[in-house]
Amino acid sequence: MNNFKITKNSIRWVIALKEEAQVILDHYKLKPVNEKTIYPIYKNEEESHWLIICGIGRNNAAASTAYLYAYSNASKYTSWINIGVAGSGKGNYGDLYLVDKISTYQRKKSTYPSTLPKTTLPKMHLLTSDIPISDYSTYELIDMEGSAFFDIASKLTSKEFICLMKVISDGPKNDMRKITKSKIRNLIKVNLFKIIEVVSYYERLSEEELQIIGKPKLFNEIKSKWHFSATETYKLETLLRRIEIFCNKENIQKTIKNCETSNSVINVLNSKIKNNLVNWSKF
Repeated sequence: MNNFKITKNSIRWVIALKEEAQVILDHYKLKPVNEKTIYPIYKNEEESHWLIICGIGRNNAAASTAYLYAYSNASKYTSWINIGVAGSGKGNYGDLYLVDKISTYQRKKSTYPSTLPKTTLPKMHLLTSDIPISDYSTYELIDMEGSAFFDIASKLTSKEFICLMKVISDGPKNDMRKITKSKIRNLIKVNLFKIIEVVSYYERLSEEELQIIGKPKLFNEIKSKWHFSATETYKLETLLRRIEIFCNKENIQKTIKNCETSNSVINVLNSKIKNNLVNWSKF
């Protein structure tokens, strides 16, 4: 839909309310995109963080997640984050929880999002409902968007790249009718440090995945100077991945600058690797 640049730390936020998103918008310096969109969309200058305000409800959450994916040119290594306030009959007001199980009234089977490893943040089961629920007694977390967000996001990337976080805003001792916009903003704000830590993990995860699936740095430059067959192209990519471990860009360019054919490039790179005393079993 749009020709945006591909960035290393690729994060997409899907958030129901502007009040839930405001602290995130401020911290990551996200600004509105410069055109009319179906849902409000924000991005930072580097275009590494994108955020959409989806509105309340499962239909909005599903539609906006798919819309942001297409609009922002998200990729398979993009991480998706849903954060917002939630009701709870088990947790404490203001606490932040990761979601490790999602249920709905309409579906008998639950889904199980992956959660970041080695975290001290508590985890809870989320029920996504189409209507507000005032009887909290049997539920850990309650919202109106989470299941739809996860259903769509899991079709766009693997579960390891999806995160749901909820801050408890109401429950048996905290009437949902007393929730205000300022209270919502403050609930997210007091948990910002924890949220940043979680997001940092997904930024690193996306960057690592990009390095795995991305082409070696000099690949396109070299391909443009010599004509490579399909077989030679595969060999070139493999050799560059190996040689970049011990050679910088300038060194590689110097090594192949006198090559006249694609075959000579392959041979020179191969010789360079063989002459380098590297134990490839480490990699």
